[in-house]
Amino acid sequence: MPGISFDRAVDYYDATRGYPPGIAERLRDAMVATLQLSQNARLLEAGVGTGRVALPFIEAGYFYVGIDLSRRMMGRLRQKLNGRTHQAHLVCGDVMRLPVSDAAFDVVIMVHVLHLVEDWRQALDEAQRVLRPGGAIVLASDERDGQDDDLPTPRAQVQSAWSAILDELNVPPEQRRDGAPHTLDERFQKHLETSGANVQRLTLLTYRQSPQTVRAVAQRYQERMYSSCWILPDETHAEAARRLQRWVESHPDPDAVHEPPARIDAIIARWG
Repeated sequence: MPGISFDRAVDYYDATRGYPPGIAERLRDAMVATLQLSQNARLLEAGVGTGRVALPFIEAGYFYVGIDLSRRMMGRLRQKLNGRTHQAHLVCGDVMRLPVSDAAFDVVIMVHVLHLVEDWRQALDEAQRVLRPGGAIVLASDERDGQDDDLPTPRAQVQSAWSAILDELNVPPEQRRDGAPHTLDERFQKHLETSGANVQRLTLLTYRQSPQTVRAVAQRYQERMYSSCWILPDETHAEAARRLQRWVESHPDPDAVHEPPARIDAIIARWG
């Protein structure tokens, strides 16, 4: 069974998951420096989406292949490229069965993908299969970097409230993806090490997130903008959204604007 398609998220994905101006370019530069990439490197991104990671690489002239289940998400990336000639190739496919040849790429990039697939081990094995000797897998994750004013971020506050509401409603784990591993789960590192990789964990960069409020984040849950809400039955989600609204109305300052500190961490696995 394939992973989760983000077709339904295309119209709001960049607004809710996009980086602040300049951060995607800094991420590209950090990966290039860390991996010591030459301009001739061949890159593959599994779960390319609308190109928030891919676009700076493509614009810099790298040979880049993006694979995703969602044709609509990749269609938005094509719109951003606006017909310009690049060494970019977008392919509809499953990251657990990459539709590319063995030993074809120098780097495979995965950002917030493995928690969405049925079998993350198979996805990692596929990424290794398509690497050239000496190649690298990059697993990257957006992380909170501490707290402002000793308070959790708006996203963390809403996540906690939402989880408590689902507990109240006795929502079973299979409808919540509570067992889905974190993007940089230690099991990923152990699996890569078992396959013979030299694995490094590091922070690629730190930054400030785009402005957010508790009310705005809660609205995203209420409007099912996050994939974790998609598997909830409609009636369950509707009741959870009503209870979340009551929680927002009782919040001491739901409209306070925060720009929380954040960082992008990575697991980098190399062979040879």
